[in-house]
Parts: sequence; C-alpha cells; structure tokens
Amino acid sequence: MNPITNRFIWKYHKNKHIIDGLVFRNAPEFVYRSEPPSLEGEIPVFTFHTALHDWFEEQCMFLSNNGYKTLSSAEFYHALCSTKQSLKKAILLTFDDGLKHVWTVAYPILKKYGLKATCFLIPGCIPEDDSRVRPTLDDYWEGRATIKEIMNLGNEKSALATWPEIKIMHESGIIDFQSHTMYHGLVFTSEKIFDFVHPGYNTHFYGNIHIPLYTVHGKEVITRDVVFGMPIYYAKPRMCAERRYFDNEKIRKRCVDEVKNHGGVNFFKRKNWRKILKNIVSDAKKTERDRGIYETIEERDAEILNELINSRTMIEEKLPGKKVTHLCYPWYKAEDFAVKASKKAGFKMNYFGTVKGKATNRPGNDPFKVTRVENLFLERLPGTGRKTLRDLFIKKYELKHVPELLGFKK
Repeated sequence: MNPITNRFIWKYHKNKHIIDGLVFRNAPEFVYRSEPPSLEGEIPVFTFHTALHDWFEEQCMFLSNNGYKTLSSAEFYHALCSTKQSLKKAILLTFDDGLKHVWTVAYPILKKYGLKATCFLIPGCIPEDDSRVRPTLDDYWEGRATIKEIMNLGNEKSALATWPEIKIMHESGIIDFQSHTMYHGLVFTSEKIFDFVHPGYNTHFYGNIHIPLYTVHGKEVITRDVVFGMPIYYAKPRMCAERRYFDNEKIRKRCVDEVKNHGGVNFFKRKNWRKILKNIVSDAKKTERDRGIYETIEERDAEILNELINSRTMIEEKLPGKKVTHLCYPWYKAEDFAVKASKKAGFKMNYFGTVKGKATNRPGNDPFKVTRVENLFLERLPGTGRKTLRDLFIKKYELKHVPELLGFKK
C-alpha cells in the first residue's frame, strides 16, 4: 500500500487483503468456506493494528473456548522451518506499529486468557523521553480509569506504547517484540509533484508517517515535521522504492517561504494556492542547476541494510536479552532487494500482508514470505461460536463510536 497516491486507489489497497481473501480466495479456507475442516497443517497469522476492548476480548474468548494455541514468534519460526511438526489449532497474532493499545488493551486481555502475541515496533518513532506507564484495562476493571483514558489515541505523543510499557510486556513473555523497520518510511521516487503539505494533508496520527522522509542541509529529518507548503513528490515505501529521489532544498524553501510570507495557514484559503506553488517550483527549476538527484542502487542497498540493522540494535538495547530476528514490512510492501538486505541484517523471517499465490502458512514454507490475514476474520476459524461473514461486516461497519473513542474527529 502507498498513501501517496490517488485516494480511491489508496482505499482499494487498504482493503485489498479483504478483496484478495473473499473474491480471489487468496486466504485460508476458513475465511470463505461455510463449513471448513478443523485447522491442521497450517498456521494462520492474523494482523492487528488497534484493539477495540470489547471486540478483542470477544476474539480472545473465542480462541480460548475453542482450544486454539497462540504461538510465540520463536515457536512460529521453528514450526514453519520444520516439515515434521504436526500442529493443530495453532495461530499467530501480530500487531503492527506498537500502538498504545498493545499495552492498554491487548496485554491485559491476552494475560487474562493465557494467550500470546507478537508486536512489530517502529523504534525510531518511539519518543525517547516518554517514561510514562499508563493505565490499562486492569485499571478500568478495578474502577481506577475510564475507558476513554484506555482507548484514546488522538494525541500523536500518546499514540505509541512507551519503552517502559514495552519492557514490562517483554519481561512478561506474553508479547514478543520484533521490527517494523526503523522509521516506517516513505521516500520520494519521482520529480513529479503529488501535492503540497497543507492543513488538510493526512500526515497520520503518529510519527507523521504519511509525510515522506526529507533532508534539511543534507541531514535526514526523521520526525517528518509538518512544514506547510513543502512539495510532496510521488513516493513509495522505503522497502520497495527502486531509487530514492532527493529534492532540491532551495526549491522546497521557496514554496515554504511563499506560504509563510503570505498568511501561513490563511494562504490555503486561496482557491488557486496549488497553482501558485506549482508555478514557483516550475520557475525555480529554470534557474536552479540542481533539480534534485536520485540515489544509486548501491546507496539504496547500503541505506536499507543500515536501517534494518539499526532497528534490530535499538530494540535489543532497550530490551536486554532480546534477540530481534523477525521483520514486518510497513504497508505490507517490499521488493527482493529489501528481502536480501534483511537476510544480511540478521533477520530470519519476513512478514507481509497477503502474498500472491500463497493462501496460508504451512510447515516447510519459505520463512521470508509469511502471509497474513486480517483480524476481522479471526472468528471465522472453525469452532463453537463461529461468526458468519455477514455478522462480521455488520459489526465492523456499525462501530460508529470508534473515531470518538479513539480521540479522532468524525
């Protein structure tokens, strides 16, 4: 998936895993079959980002009541690499990004039902100076916190789990922590402008991860600060970008200064503001000798390898005794050169979204092509209390209270 694209294409890609599973049947049989056989000889991997307290508890209760075993990442690796194991009712639960909900919601519920999960962290986006240990559902159940405190994600500074919270979960053995790359980065891949940063630009609510990485005085701005007027060139996730494009900082500054000197936020009230900024870029390229440069293939490979090694190193330094060997790709996307770099960086497994032509994971499969299924389908697993597809889609789309509960505006 790539958020720097047409909004309709973006919506399609956000739901592609559901379409793949239901329309093209590129998913485990239990997803689309009305009467699937018992789960045996395969290991479904479920993808979560957030966790809604009532729904996640329902899902965990379903797993517990039906005798499903949730594997650790190490157990999953050994099961996948062996053709001799005969696993029944074994699954893997994964959380991408390391949001606050992993601590406040998932951890206490998993603990309550004796289950495990794996969480893929973005270590470079976790604030170093945030030492909070926030209330969890345990506190809500005991009347010491409100559900709003537990669920709210709206503030960028509070969206991710803190290092002290992560350490507690790590030491419990309930949640294992692995890598989601260092920065969850997008990078420019073209001289063609997609948009400019403006008040309505979707930066995403933590780490500004929908703003591509950029440089100031040649130094990477990993915080991706919101700078109004900055050109956004077409971009792709770092792990599938053939070659990164570095824009001319002087041209960028002309656009930013135009906004700053003509009203700031009020500049964007003009109907033709995009045309004004595009003209500035066009005129600047006529006078600037450097219109921007592309990295070489060698530079790309070196940068990706360095980032992946750093992501492992930071997590291992923060969690003494931890070995990080599993990598999940942001936006579920990576090309062969990234997979090759991950092997050099010491990773033993790579996780995607849906993998074309691979409906599920079985012992003996390639550990660098792990396919996953949306958590929406978890209660489609064989067992007592199994939900119909209709039930699940109705529940998903009737949760109108979720934006407010998470601290977002409708």
